[in-house]
Amino acid sequence: MKTSHIILLVFMAAAVAALISMSGEFSEYASFQTAINAPDRNHQIVGHLNTAKPVEYKPEIDPNSFTFYMKDKDGKEVKVICLRDKPQDFERTEQIVLTGRMKGEDFVAENIQLKCPSKYQDEALKSDEGKEIVSNQATKPATAATKPE
Repeated sequence: MKTSHIILLVFMAAAVAALISMSGEFSEYASFQTAINAPDRNHQIVGHLNTAKPVEYKPEIDPNSFTFYMKDKDGKEVKVICLRDKPQDFERTEQIVLTGRMKGEDFVAENIQLKCPSKYQDEALKSDEGKEIVSNQATKPATAATKPE
């Protein structure tokens, strides 16, 4: 084999090893209890906003952080300090995915992703009621699969 082929194979093996080691860290969502038990590493936690408790955001003091309370998939509630600016329509979100680690009794999130209500949800309701269905090409009348008016 040529030395360039050997170098290429070593590089490819190192890239595969790096991908495998990184995928193990974020292969599935953790719970707050898992993050409490291992506060020295990052975790991805999925949950929903507790709307009964306040969301604190003071952009005049620090525009790149806000706090809120989130319940994970197991129902455990923790105060979250998010080190990002508050996303638009944050209070309307259906699901939150946080990446971060525990610091004391708080979860410090370095990254946040939201699953917001679909903007197409109203159109789906209209199609279920037998009204006109909107497609990307043109407006079509309701088919037999929908309820008659």
